[in-house]
Amino acid sequence: MKILFLTPSVRLLGARQSLLALVTHLPSRVEPLVVCPAATGLTEQLQHFAVPVEVIPHGAWRKVTGRLTAHFRQIPALRRLLRHFRPDLIHCNEYHSVPQAVTAVGDRGGRVGVTAHVRLGLPPGHIAKYRLEGCRRIVAVSQACKSLLAGTPLEARTDVVYNGVDVRNLTGRPADRSLRAQFGWADDDLVVGLLGLVSPRKHQLVAAEAVARANARGVPVRLLLAGDAFKSSLDYGHRLRERLAAEDLRGKAQWVPFAADVAPLYSACDANLLISAEEGFGRTIIEAGALGVPSIGTRIGGIPELIREGETGYLVGEGSVEDLSDCLERLWRDRARLTAIGDAARRHVLAHFTIEAHVAAMIDFWQRAREQPNR
Repeated sequence: MKILFLTPSVRLLGARQSLLALVTHLPSRVEPLVVCPAATGLTEQLQHFAVPVEVIPHGAWRKVTGRLTAHFRQIPALRRLLRHFRPDLIHCNEYHSVPQAVTAVGDRGGRVGVTAHVRLGLPPGHIAKYRLEGCRRIVAVSQACKSLLAGTPLEARTDVVYNGVDVRNLTGRPADRSLRAQFGWADDDLVVGLLGLVSPRKHQLVAAEAVARANARGVPVRLLLAGDAFKSSLDYGHRLRERLAAEDLRGKAQWVPFAADVAPLYSACDANLLISAEEGFGRTIIEAGALGVPSIGTRIGGIPELIREGETGYLVGEGSVEDLSDCLERLWRDRARLTAIGDAARRHVLAHFTIEAHVAAMIDFWQRAREQPNR
């Protein structure tokens, strides 16, 4: 089976990390070719793992200039690639690439189908705008994401496949507490981490306020942030940096750049935070859990599907500084319970969210799509 993958971005954030994990673990019977919009980030990682790559500029469909780029450059290049590679399916790693894919397939006699991933929010108008009706099948990363298609003709064509992680990169490694020592944090401090894109959606400022409040009550909580701000979130990143420099958080919070090897970051933490305002899946919950680090998440999107409350982690109200600070205080006062929950989180990940389970489910999804006629 030949799969042509389209990605609208090469920034190594959640969606592209999931794509990288998927294509580097495919069995030999599945032949991938990944089309990237630029020769950096994801492209470099794919080349490192000897995954075939083509670089074709991607036109953002929501913009007039992007659609012109798509029609005059990207789609003709995709059609040439289809004639050369002859894939069974085009898989859009994010649904924003679907218009280009269905247009490129065009009149190819129904031989090449289009499938797509829905990973986050899907505004109602985007179903038509991004031509999702042209997909043979759609894969959602959580039941919450699939619910966005409820009541539409696409609901029956949508499957839920949870993301997976390569636990070999995370389990069996010795605990690394060097970051804690580097920052001058004590062994009995409660260190919580929040990894990923720095943006209002991820609520880093909420985490900072909750940590400040907990410390004001005499609870030694420390905050480790790892990630970067991009474009529209640069102002948010500036405000976050100013807040972390305030006197009540001085020495209690550290912000470091994101690192490809996340194990040392999670190993420095007693708990992981994913307190987003919107989250289709929640990859950091799985990564942290593989290392025996439990998570605190919000009751948003796919997060409650990954955390068994009180068993593998905790859930708090979205945007609630009080909820989060109260939860942090409870964890600090019951460290034995925190260790038990971390062990349960590890078992949960190994049972349900390995990359092997994800790959098997995706191959089954593509097989069904290949056998289904174009609409």
